[in-house]
Amino acid sequence: MAQVTLNVNGRRYSVGCQDGQEDHLLGLAKYINQKIDELKGSMGQVSEAHLMLMASLLLADELHEAYIQIDDGKSGNGKKDTAADEVEAEKVASALESCADRLESIAARLENQ
Repeated sequence: MAQVTLNVNGRRYSVGCQDGQEDHLLGLAKYINQKIDELKGSMGQVSEAHLMLMASLLLADELHEAYIQIDDGKSGNGKKDTAADEVEAEKVASALESCADRLESIAARLENQ
């Protein structure tokens, strides 16, 4: 099992992952940071736990929308997905779900500190 250090909202987190998945996790952390930065711009001064919760909700909403698209069998342009598109959408949905779970865990730990 590999270890990777992620920087999320200025904090470093060491997490385990499957060998070869380090770059993928770093990319997910970058995506999470983009969402957090968007929220910071629109929410003003809030606690870190609140910010992480809001980021989790935002990512969970994106995941929900991805599942709806998969269930409907449609891509963003309304055409039927190919099998490859559906597999890719499921991978994205799985990655977003994993990120949302991780953010919820981090937010819960921050609230308990």
